[in-house]
Amino acid sequence: MANDITKLSDDQLENVAGGTLTRDEALAAAFEHAQLKADQVQFIKKVQLDFEHGRKVYEVEFYHEGFQYEYDIDAETGKILKFEKEWD
Repeated sequence: MANDITKLSDDQLENVAGGTLTRDEALAAAFEHAQLKADQVQFIKKVQLDFEHGRKVYEVEFYHEGFQYEYDIDAETGKILKFEKEWD
């Protein structure tokens, strides 16, 4: 029996069942890690569900006081997989 591999579109990824965090939960996890509240953030650039290395991952980017924060967050567990903070 052959293994069929189906590549999911972004719309399909957003609707995959099974405990996936919502966008708001992913954003809240990033804010908590950055020790910021939503009203302290000047601009949210991206909160996007993606599929990387065999897992669903939220990519989150936002700005606070001249710094750009970038996160990859495991969409199943909420664990921070990658974090970068740069002066922008």
